[in-house]
Amino acid sequence: VVLVGVLCLGWPGISAHRTEVIDRLMAVVNRQIITLGEVGQELKMQVLDPTAGVLAGVSSPQQEKMSQEIVVQRLIEQALIREQIQQFPGLEIDDEQVESQIASVEKNMGGAEKLAEMKIDIGALRDRLRWQLQVMKFIDYRFRQFVVVDTKEIEAYYQNQFLPELQKRNAVPAPALADVEERIRKIVTEEKLNTQVDEWLASLRKDATIEIFH
Repeated sequence: VVLVGVLCLGWPGISAHRTEVIDRLMAVVNRQIITLGEVGQELKMQVLDPTAGVLAGVSSPQQEKMSQEIVVQRLIEQALIREQIQQFPGLEIDDEQVESQIASVEKNMGGAEKLAEMKIDIGALRDRLRWQLQVMKFIDYRFRQFVVVDTKEIEAYYQNQFLPELQKRNAVPAPALADVEERIRKIVTEEKLNTQVDEWLASLRKDATIEIFH
């Protein structure tokens, strides 16, 4: 499936049209269109985000197809989240925050020159970072403030996961619970937050109209 544009070539008394392929249609999410160009842009950005989970070192057609499918699913989720964010005012991100993130990326990648060598579009990167910051702000507003971790959950994590992991690493002596309580609280909070977000996204997908083109 391709998106086409119609060009009108006018001469006096003559009307002519020519169609030109603009982009390939990859998916439609509640009338939001995802194109192959957007998938390619997202794939290019993955080198800046090693935790994104997309296949690295794409070399074969099969790997490339798998990578595209993963990115299409991610862009579907982004489209669903974007719909929700539009319903929450006050989630704007300051330019200073974005520029701070740009500086951090440049530092991690070895400078602005390195990004230029990699043919990273700074404008697209700026938009992507602004979007990520906005999503984080939304998640904090919508979910994080309601996550509660009680003492029993912290103790359970300490006994069932923290101590066994230390034993595997032969780390002795083990720190007392009081010394790592806040660290464990943050870990459990993130786990509960991720679970809530995953369940929320699954619910959005269930209620959405999604069509994927192969």
